[in-house]
Amino acid sequence: MRKSALILLLLVGIIAPQILRAQSTPASQPVIRYHYGDNSAWASPSFDDSAWPVAPNGVWPLPPLHSDGIAWVRFRVPMPAHPAPGLALRLVRPYSTVLRPYSTAASEQVFLDGALIGHSGKLPPAAQAVILQSSTFTVAANAPVRESFATVALRLWYPPFFWYGGREDSIRAQLASAAVLNERQQADRLALILSWLPVLSLNALLALAGVGLLGLWHWSRRQELLWFSLLLVLYPLCQLIFALPTFTSHPLTSDLSAGLTVMGDASTMFVTVEFLWIIFDFRNRWLRILLHSAWVVFNGAELVASFATSGYSHIAWTMLIVIAAVSAFNIGTLLVDLRFLVTGPNRTIATGMAVIPVASSLIIWLHLDPTNLFGIPHLDLFDAGFLFAGAFLSIMLVRRALAASRQGVHLSMELAAAREVQQHLVPAVLPRIDGLRIEAAYLPAAEVGGDFYQVFAQPGSSALLAIGDVSGKGLKAAMTGTLVLGALRTLAQEDLSLSQMLIRLNAQLVASSDGGFVTCLVARIAPDGSLTLANAGHLAPYRNDEEVSLDSGLPLGVAADADYTAVSLGLDPGDTLTFLSDGVVEARNATGELFGFDRTRAISTQSAEEIARTAQSFGQQDDITVLTLQFAFAEVLHD
Repeated sequence: MRKSALILLLLVGIIAPQILRAQSTPASQPVIRYHYGDNSAWASPSFDDSAWPVAPNGVWPLPPLHSDGIAWVRFRVPMPAHPAPGLALRLVRPYSTVLRPYSTAASEQVFLDGALIGHSGKLPPAAQAVILQSSTFTVAANAPVRESFATVALRLWYPPFFWYGGREDSIRAQLASAAVLNERQQADRLALILSWLPVLSLNALLALAGVGLLGLWHWSRRQELLWFSLLLVLYPLCQLIFALPTFTSHPLTSDLSAGLTVMGDASTMFVTVEFLWIIFDFRNRWLRILLHSAWVVFNGAELVASFATSGYSHIAWTMLIVIAAVSAFNIGTLLVDLRFLVTGPNRTIATGMAVIPVASSLIIWLHLDPTNLFGIPHLDLFDAGFLFAGAFLSIMLVRRALAASRQGVHLSMELAAAREVQQHLVPAVLPRIDGLRIEAAYLPAAEVGGDFYQVFAQPGSSALLAIGDVSGKGLKAAMTGTLVLGALRTLAQEDLSLSQMLIRLNAQLVASSDGGFVTCLVARIAPDGSLTLANAGHLAPYRNDEEVSLDSGLPLGVAADADYTAVSLGLDPGDTLTFLSDGVVEARNATGELFGFDRTRAISTQSAEEIARTAQSFGQQDDITVLTLQFAFAEVLHD
């Protein structure tokens, strides 16, 4: 299917220009004379225009800056030997027949031997220009036949924007029966439409690629795919706007054409800037503002100039603003591309994007503006550059998205494994120990963390409690936490003090550490209410609503010679202990305010679930772990 489409596209590209040459009947090229200014006498066939300049090769320059934009063009065309009823005059514009249907905008009145036979657009004072195309004007049946030649006079008005910058106009003419000329008009129109098919087909493929990237974005949610897909869809729409006069049955007004063009340019330039900042993760805020300002000024000035009907003296300044703004935009985007072409992981992306501002700059500053590159009609340097960049970057972005997808699958598998491991770090069910009421709450953050806690029943109805936090995230942190709990479970079987436990744990972690560390708090509670605590860099617990005073100590795995001091105190019946991770204290709201120690102390007597939910609703930033214990041995003995 793809091969068939490519072959068809190639055949259209080869055949369309041949049809164009075969179907277009060459019109005669008379001697054309032109003059700026306005005088109704210049329509008369008896007027002597020998003093007017001759348009070389039938091409005349548009009015100069200081004029009112009105020009007269005169030439003579041969009359048919035997004029048939329904005589008509056909004006053929080679630019609109071959390459540029949007290049000449004007309003015109057409006179044949002094008689007005038709018009396009509106001349001043109610000026309205149209995109001029080849057109046929019927000659009135009672029009006098003058000799063997007829004099054609055109009264033309060009809007300032369309002639500024040295543009030219051209015309060819035919006198024949209306039926014959209409047939030629339709043939030329068909050939012109066919000539657009290759470049529009290439742009359609680009738009389809954009739709595909949009689907890929919907699946992957990678922002660069969204912005580039919009760019690939918007640019072909701009090309369709350029080709629009070819496909319309009536002349398109220059105001509408300019408005559509500005809308297309503004959209693509805005999306280009956003794509660059997303794909390169660029942080330069001021350059971003500058580039957005440049395209706003460029399109605003172009719109003002496009709708101007008078005031030629200030058009030059407006056009200078247009050129300066688009140059600033090109230079700015090129600098961004070069910045990441020299350094960074996105050199291939930067290379592809750099083609676009380079092509635009070559057209503006060096006037390199061929319009049939590679034998494809209407394909200019900028279009070719954009088509290349679009195809190249589409391939690169798809490859990046697929690579990211594979990496995402790997990461998902790692996170799933980490969550499974973490079930052992934060057990849902704790052992029942007589005389103690123990509750736990664990609220994970977006990533799998290294929080852990465990309660070990020991001989004599004592209990050993441990809570801690491993630095880092993901599977590695979870595995480290598992190793710590496994070592603690083994050490709990030995007759060791809490200080000795932490020293042994620290020695193991230092020997196997790769730069990480672990905070850990251990506590042993005897049936008579004796409580012993030892800390390795973890948050101190709260007894009732007061923070327990004990030495913080160094986290495990930091220093081989670290020492840990145990603290002993007695619990009274009904006393509560609250152990928690730093996810509670470090919760942060939308304004950046921390939950803090004061709020934590104020809620420390609540249940584990209430403390965790309060911190989460304030603004969770990390895993939240809360373990509460109530000493109730007196109640057990009484029963």
